[in-house]
Amino acid sequence: MQKTIERREVREEDNTEIRALMHAMLNGDTYTSLQAIGALGAMGAPTVGPLVRTLLAVDSDARWSVAMALARAGTDAVEPLVGVVLTADDEVKNPAIWALAEIGDQRAVEPLIGTLRNSQSECCRALTAAALLKLGDPAGIAEVEKTFEQSGEGFRGLSMEAFEGT
Repeated sequence: MQKTIERREVREEDNTEIRALMHAMLNGDTYTSLQAIGALGAMGAPTVGPLVRTLLAVDSDARWSVAMALARAGTDAVEPLVGVVLTADDEVKNPAIWALAEIGDQRAVEPLIGTLRNSQSECCRALTAAALLKLGDPAGIAEVEKTFEQSGEGFRGLSMEAFEGT
């Protein structure tokens, strides 16, 4: 029974630290925000749930900071980020797509292919094409090439600009 109490106390302390770091990430100056992003990413799995909830709730500028922290959290964030890609609006989906490309996990390929095929936003599709190119999976690259052929040189240019910027 004592171990359960100790675990709960550690978890509460972790939650307090996560909340403080998230506050610093969202409200601090650039240096403070970047330091908090790094610390949240280094904590890994315990930060993923709170970060994803924040990603879904904050404004556009803050979403990109949250996406940076999720990318640094690594593979623990892949499944929740895929969930965002499958269900959220494009303005929320875009930072999640970027984070998935940064993480580099192949579990993101199929959901990103679906997004490339189905998104109505050219910006979201271009960012998705860039992510698939970065992931380097043959199925993803084939889908990007097919999309380039169908969408023309303008879309290819936008996608390659996104790819080079990631």
